[in-house]
Amino acid sequence: MMPSFLSKLFSRAHRRPARALYAAIVERARRPERFQEWGVPDTASGRFEVLALHLFLVMQRLRAENGLSAFARTLSEEAVLDMDRNLREMGVGDLSVGGKVKSLAEALYGRFGAYAEGLENDNGALADALQRNFFAEVEGTPDAVSAVLQFLRSQTAILAETEASILLEGRLPEAVMSTSEAPND
Repeated sequence: MMPSFLSKLFSRAHRRPARALYAAIVERARRPERFQEWGVPDTASGRFEVLALHLFLVMQRLRAENGLSAFARTLSEEAVLDMDRNLREMGVGDLSVGGKVKSLAEALYGRFGAYAEGLENDNGALADALQRNFFAEVEGTPDAVSAVLQFLRSQTAILAETEASILLEGRLPEAVMSTSEAPND
């Protein structure tokens, strides 16, 4: 087990690239075509779902490679810090921010688990999870769910081929999370 001061030092070394990678993920998740192509409402809830999916894709890639768990943890911390900042910007009071961040983080990790299990088992659970999460506010058509599912699968494949060093530098390759660059199935 690593002494706590080494752990903190290691975490600090990852902070800047993790922050840059998180910013790149947010930028890609906020592209208007995500909401237009998939029919996801551009609301706080819809933005959360699209961001959660994009973050899941990168986290899944990081967790697939030995030695990157500390970087993945730092990236996850950046997401939680961003949730806190956003809630405060939205005017949520200091006393309730912690509880709301905790709820959002639990929802985020719940989605990560459902999406990972769905990718692994390929038993329809993934499409069900996407339907439930992305289209809680509006009726999602089978074509919309299929488009999100295809995006998730194509991006998983692209990220599997992406060198970890690119992510560790805080960058996403242009093909990642770009529907125009996604391979056709």
